[in-house]
Amino acid sequence: MKLTFWGTRGSIPSPGPSTVKYGGNTACLQLKGKDNECIILDAGTGIRGLGLFLAENHQPLPLIHLLISHTHWDHIQGFPFFVPCYIPGTKIAVKGPVHFQEEKTLQSIFDVQMQYEFFPVSNEQLKADIYYATLGETTFEIGGIQVKTRFSNHPIRSLAYRFEENGKSMVYTGDHEPYYNLFETDSDASPEDDDLFFGTAESTVDSANDRFVEFIRGTDLLVVDGQYTPEEYPAHRRGFGHSSWNYCLDWMKAAHAEKMVLTHHDPARTDEALDRIFDDIRRAAGERGLNPEKIMLAREGQEIAV
Repeated sequence: MKLTFWGTRGSIPSPGPSTVKYGGNTACLQLKGKDNECIILDAGTGIRGLGLFLAENHQPLPLIHLLISHTHWDHIQGFPFFVPCYIPGTKIAVKGPVHFQEEKTLQSIFDVQMQYEFFPVSNEQLKADIYYATLGETTFEIGGIQVKTRFSNHPIRSLAYRFEENGKSMVYTGDHEPYYNLFETDSDASPEDDDLFFGTAESTVDSANDRFVEFIRGTDLLVVDGQYTPEEYPAHRRGFGHSSWNYCLDWMKAAHAEKMVLTHHDPARTDEALDRIFDDIRRAAGERGLNPEKIMLAREGQEIAV
């Protein structure tokens, strides 16, 4: 498998001279299997450049599998600018979670951002053959690649994806933060309440975090949300749905992941700021007994063989 980063930012695009090194487009990755399966992870603004690349280098276009981690705007906002959508005969399978399943479908969410109030072309006018499917926790295959999904911890329903082919694996967490005790600051809560309703809040939290570690266990490449610093999280960013890099290091060690790439960079970070953070990450990795050479910050255009 080969992974290419087309968008590495979170929340909002941040192009400009101060973000050239790591990139300013929002989340988009491409994964190719040995049989050239075309898998796209998230449709942030990075998907525009990927679409142009595909249209220029593939005639006809391959079957495109677009897997969405969740439907926050920074993960779908590039879709209206994805050139293959406008090419007749192109087949695109869009799959991902839906937060309010009883009220919405994945297609209806994509339809909304392409209403005429927001965009001059409606979803119904696209020329490609586009298929939408809602995912939960499941297992399926794309060509010779096995795909597994697992819910992650984010303010809306969100999925992490694990890909396995020929004994190699890659995990993309999407947006994820550690599970934590929502009631730990509630002075009225008591151990008896925990026992009655939850079994104990801490044991529930530990079980959820263990379940996440088990999902990423032994992966050859872990692509993980590491938007914040330890100073920012949990003091000021807990509950936003993103992790700090120190937790990412802990997960890498606990799961025995071979390599790790931190992505979803904060839009306020300059290249210089990310370089300083990366120095801190590498130093902390060594203190944990991890190999700093196995840890990277995601950069647009970066290619990694799995």
